[in-house]
Amino acid sequence: MTTDTGLGEPERARGSRVLLGLTNALCDLGCMEDAQGRLHFAVVLGDLLGGQVDLRGVKLREDVVLLVRAALNTAGGESVLVEVVRILEGDLAGDELDRLLDGLLGRPRGPAGPDLLAGPVISREDELGARAVLSRGELPATRLRDALVEELNGRDLPTGLTADQLFSHVLGWTAQLDGLPPAVLLVDHAARLAANPAHHDALSGWADDWARRAGLTAQLEGRRQAAPTAPGDPDIPCCLVIAVEPARDGTRDIVVRPWLNTVPGHWNPQPGEPAYTTLDDLGTAVERALRQGTRLWTAPREPETGGRRPPPPYIEFLLPYDLLNHDVAGLTHRVGDGQPLPLSLKYGVHLRSLERMYSDDTVIRDQWRQRWRTLGEQGVTVHDWREPDGRRPGAWQAGLAGESRHTAVVLDAPSGTGALAALKAAIAEGIGLAIWDRRGVFVEERREVVTALFAAAQTPARIPTAVHLLRRNAESDGQGPGELLGRHIGFFWDDPTRPIDFQPTDPGGLAGEEAPA
Repeated sequence: MTTDTGLGEPERARGSRVLLGLTNALCDLGCMEDAQGRLHFAVVLGDLLGGQVDLRGVKLREDVVLLVRAALNTAGGESVLVEVVRILEGDLAGDELDRLLDGLLGRPRGPAGPDLLAGPVISREDELGARAVLSRGELPATRLRDALVEELNGRDLPTGLTADQLFSHVLGWTAQLDGLPPAVLLVDHAARLAANPAHHDALSGWADDWARRAGLTAQLEGRRQAAPTAPGDPDIPCCLVIAVEPARDGTRDIVVRPWLNTVPGHWNPQPGEPAYTTLDDLGTAVERALRQGTRLWTAPREPETGGRRPPPPYIEFLLPYDLLNHDVAGLTHRVGDGQPLPLSLKYGVHLRSLERMYSDDTVIRDQWRQRWRTLGEQGVTVHDWREPDGRRPGAWQAGLAGESRHTAVVLDAPSGTGALAALKAAIAEGIGLAIWDRRGVFVEERREVVTALFAAAQTPARIPTAVHLLRRNAESDGQGPGELLGRHIGFFWDDPTRPIDFQPTDPGGLAGEEAPA
């Protein structure tokens, strides 16, 4: 079932009745009682729907409505919803929800059919044939793993496996909604990566033969037609995105939501398990998410065909206005029995705007994309903010709004009223690049370091690497202005081409709030 704004009144009423009935039924399930249970349900549902279902984890009914709508907005999704209930609550609960759906949808009851998600079986003979063709030549195992992750909508796969081991790992997995098992998709992707034409033909021939016998030739061809033909973007890294927002439960707790992008060159971040913690314990939550990321990033990678190495992994913090000056780059992580070290020593650490990512204001988003395009095409043009500008904030913003070639701001720490108001204005006007001295006033000597940093970066895309090197060098014994700034630099790098898919919030949610200036 899918929703359609063009439906007539009776059909819309029926859709509302289905939404209400399923919402009431799911609210009564034990797995929905607490936020962690609902978030786990969302992960399983999103995995089986082939997409992402993002919840706030604050209000029971709000979360359940988002779960039900995600299922109903996908063809066949109501059956997947029943399947997830069976997985997490048992067959009795699943059967009860299925009977409820029969009544809501007016479906006739009949004998139980085959499992929706089981798909055609790969026989032992098929398995041996697949292993034989996989072994006929060299295959880039890491690129094969990355391609399969993309094909399976970001589903986690281990790194460091050979093609045959990866085939064993996914062999027992249930089919996708179009009936194609991941093991068949793996063989078909291996054909595209085979260097030898004979090896390519053997692999694609196996996939064609299996699909023909399973009656899924059209589905396999559809997958091939939908496969991206353009190479990946070398500026898209492996990345851990951490969103931090208030829990809004009357406490000072925060909700930490991680996303992992594990395939360099392609942006498809997948949500991890959110955590409820305090700002003082933010580092512990980040370290926990980072462990999963490093497990997926540390595998050796084959050289890209273009010869360019991807950037080092990034850690990006989506923060509300009042936390943008928090020292997240100084959060520490420990490797083995060594000393805790700052995140910025090993990773590029960037700040992003949580409010702007939440916003559905088309003007704000259009300005954001336009400034970013100008940055890529024309480079860095700075609109400076200094303390005297705090006495005329309207004039400063007007100067930024009236000059579209400005692509960056350099300002004092956004911890005081004036600089924070300026940063909010810059974000509203579409600025995606900002730098400040976290300690307060950004003195001229250190502003000159930023000017030199911008000049040294061959392209704007290299600025994050330049900032990373500045921070890394700051941990040496040097005491020059560059080293001092490297320990305290605030680096805002908010790329609109790499969105995080938040679900819409309620009227009292974060998108409508601003931190006190």
